[in-house]
Amino acid sequence: MAARKQTSTAAQATLPEQVAAEDADVRTRQLYLTLAIVLLAIWMAWEFLIPIAWATVLTIAEWPLYSRAAKRFPNHPGFLALGFTFATALFVIGPLSLAAVSLAQESQGALEWFQHVQQAGLPMPAWLPGVPLAGGKVAGWWQQHLADPKGASAMLGTVSAGSILGWMRSIGGEIARDTSQFAITLVIMGTMLASGNKIDGAARLVAQRMFGTFGEHFLERMITAVRGTVNGTVLVSVLEGTIIGVGYWIAGVPQPLLFATFTILLALIPFGAWAAFGLASIVLLLQGHVGAAAGLFVFGTFVMAVGDNFIQPSVIGSAVELPFLFAMIGALGGLAELGLVGLFVGPVIMAALLIVTREWMGPEAAPAAARRRRRGPITVKRRTSS
Repeated sequence: MAARKQTSTAAQATLPEQVAAEDADVRTRQLYLTLAIVLLAIWMAWEFLIPIAWATVLTIAEWPLYSRAAKRFPNHPGFLALGFTFATALFVIGPLSLAAVSLAQESQGALEWFQHVQQAGLPMPAWLPGVPLAGGKVAGWWQQHLADPKGASAMLGTVSAGSILGWMRSIGGEIARDTSQFAITLVIMGTMLASGNKIDGAARLVAQRMFGTFGEHFLERMITAVRGTVNGTVLVSVLEGTIIGVGYWIAGVPQPLLFATFTILLALIPFGAWAAFGLASIVLLLQGHVGAAAGLFVFGTFVMAVGDNFIQPSVIGSAVELPFLFAMIGALGGLAELGLVGLFVGPVIMAALLIVTREWMGPEAAPAAARRRRRGPITVKRRTSS
């Protein structure tokens, strides 16, 4: 009897260990199963990853406004989501439609101008030979390759109605493809807004269970990073493009509204707005308006310096700074790999890398501002203007 009791006691003593071992094996198999299902889901949704990323970025950016509206109208989440989706569509489609209509109106004039230059040449600006250092050489090259009809025809001979038509057809195909993706994005975004509280709760629960307290804080900071990046980039780009657009109108740039629209769009890309008002300045130079061209370029430089170095950091926040090199690599790399949405996703990924690296290195590796406010927003320095 004593031996039997000792055997029973030993079995009972090892039972918790066996259950723990079985639980560990089960959890491991569950982990592998979950990973396999996630990979299969990504494979099935591969063609929709860009619209999903766009919808996620837009939903996070608009969620504070949507949540405020939902508190005032708690019984109509579907209608609110539909309204926000429709407003987003107008905000995106409006400028693009304006640019498309303006391009269509100016395309015939541009083609006629190219044909005229090919036949008669492009007269050299009177001020060009007086430019210090390189003025004489540039003037000689201009006379040989542009002012002379034969040189202009040889240099611009590849530009024809057929080539421009083919280029416009390719752009039309890209626009049609992007429009279909944008429609899918809007559907996903509306669904995310309507179910935002459930999605947020589930995401926080998964992050906390998988990575503990760090996971919950990390998710919060990523949400703040996305929201700050989108709001700072879009708002500052619209503000810069609008103010520089006023400069276009005062300086006498042809089609100032079209140039302003493209400045707003290009301002989303690092150094993009510089190319826009730089091109406008060159147009004024070619027309002989040297003072207006110089004034416009100085004015555009001032607007970009103020917007990028003062307004944007105040909009995004300054608790955890993302160095300019990281932000530029993230924005340009994201643009190359993901398209326009990569301008927002790329810097956020670089911010995530910085947060994880500092977490492993310890609190002493974080900047002073981040140590004072561990869960604060992230400053994404997209570009430099000075």
